[in-house]
Amino acid sequence: MKTHSVCLPILATLALSAAVTRANVNINNAARGVSPSNAKLYVPDSVNNWSCLDGSKTIPFSAVNDDYCDCIDGSDEPGTSACGTGQFYCANIGHTPSNIKTSRVNDGVCDEECCDGSDEYDGQTHCPNVCEEVGAKAREENDRIQSIQNEGARLRRGFIKHGKANKVSLTNELETLRDQVDQVQLALNDARAKLDAANEEQGAYLEGSKSEREATRRQQLEPLIQEQTKRLKYAIEVRDMLKITLQNLKEKHNKNFHDMAVKGTVSGFDDYIVAQGEKTEVVEDDLASLASDRQFDALVDETSVVLRDIGTLHDLLDGMKRDYNTEYNDEAVLAAVKVTDDFEITWDSSKLDFADVEHLVLPEELPVDSPEAEKFRDATDLAQAAFNEASDKENKIQEGIRDIERKLNMDFGPDETFSQLVDKCFDFKDTEYTYSVCLFGDANQSSHSSTHLGKFSGWEGDNYDVQMYTGGTKCWNGPERSVKLVMSCGTTTEIVSVTEPEKCEYLFKLQTPAVCPIPEGEGEADEQEQDQERQQDQQQEEEGEEHTRKHDEL
Repeated sequence: MKTHSVCLPILATLALSAAVTRANVNINNAARGVSPSNAKLYVPDSVNNWSCLDGSKTIPFSAVNDDYCDCIDGSDEPGTSACGTGQFYCANIGHTPSNIKTSRVNDGVCDEECCDGSDEYDGQTHCPNVCEEVGAKAREENDRIQSIQNEGARLRRGFIKHGKANKVSLTNELETLRDQVDQVQLALNDARAKLDAANEEQGAYLEGSKSEREATRRQQLEPLIQEQTKRLKYAIEVRDMLKITLQNLKEKHNKNFHDMAVKGTVSGFDDYIVAQGEKTEVVEDDLASLASDRQFDALVDETSVVLRDIGTLHDLLDGMKRDYNTEYNDEAVLAAVKVTDDFEITWDSSKLDFADVEHLVLPEELPVDSPEAEKFRDATDLAQAAFNEASDKENKIQEGIRDIERKLNMDFGPDETFSQLVDKCFDFKDTEYTYSVCLFGDANQSSHSSTHLGKFSGWEGDNYDVQMYTGGTKCWNGPERSVKLVMSCGTTTEIVSVTEPEKCEYLFKLQTPAVCPIPEGEGEADEQEQDQERQQDQQQEEEGEEHTRKHDEL
């Protein structure tokens, strides 16, 4: 009996130990695929039951992760693919934990998200634990990115400081330029009045010396007038010779041959004669009464009229020469062909003029050479130079005002970050084209020629990291070209890629410190530091003014 009494406690202890072990196994099995944050949801109740997370059913705790889907929401199978709708937790010790769809558990594929291989625990597929290696590379990449962001944040703080200071500077410069406008416009009006007076005085003098100047001008143009008169007379002689040739052809050709080329030429000549009857030729005596410049121009115009007549007559003869019937041996026709051949040696049909003849050009009028005329010219030149200088100054100020107003009206972000990048241009070359963008300006594509891709039209969204450039050159059978410029953090500002996701819609990717994140609190500290600097500058300025005032009083 004693022996039995001693063995009973031992057996009871062994049975309790086995029950505890089975319970631990069930709990560990149930916890597979569950994240630490959700572990408290996978604990049995006092009677070893467990409720689906959606509350739809209560099942034995042993049914959790038994590879059978009991719950509608699939929450009873976080560690198997039975339901396939839940999330399997990969601890990935040495790297970053992650979740995958439970449908990918034990599917024979080593998922990258589970670098510890825990998703293939059934032993059918061997997935080595590479989390230490992957984690080391990820940490190295994170360190690299963090280094870029830290440097980018430092550079962006410089952008912000520059932008805010530049806004103050531009505002002050705009005020200064506006203060100068009235003064500069008064100076311009004064210079204009003096120039008008100088021109009026010079005009009065020139009017008084008109006869003298006309005599000088006539003497200057006389050789040209004589040469142009000679050319006109020669052109008239040639025209008359061609008219006589065509008149002889009309009267003497053998009409019995019925040569269609000859008939066509004769008919064209008749039309020409009818048209000529409506014209009035310039009489040389009428030209002589004109001022020398007008006389020369009239001679040139009349010569041009005669040359056009010559061209018309030549075309009639040349058309006949090319198409007449050579078998007829019509003497009148052969005579006309002979005249045409001789004439064509001297004629240039392409410029409708005689070959090797250069057009005469009317020269500038020679200045009147006298001390008084020189005095008026010098006065006018000085007044013109003063007016030009005043006008240039006024234009420069107005242009400066417009440029500053344009920049002050631009949206450079809430902290003026992008002020430093306005009008800065960046290029990107691929195998065929060079793409360029001038921030807040224009985007272009160039190869053998340049194509406008768009003009800055605004920001997209509220993050100040996407710009739109629209209204570019219209594509053939497509839309106007446009550019979407997406920015990312970098230590330099440069275009890193250009693509065309849709026809004539380009995507530029630009890295720049201007969008690098600044850690919370640092921006406020920078603002406080800048406020202190401004207060110190203001205090020093006030102290300087006080010192000047006391010095003046002494």
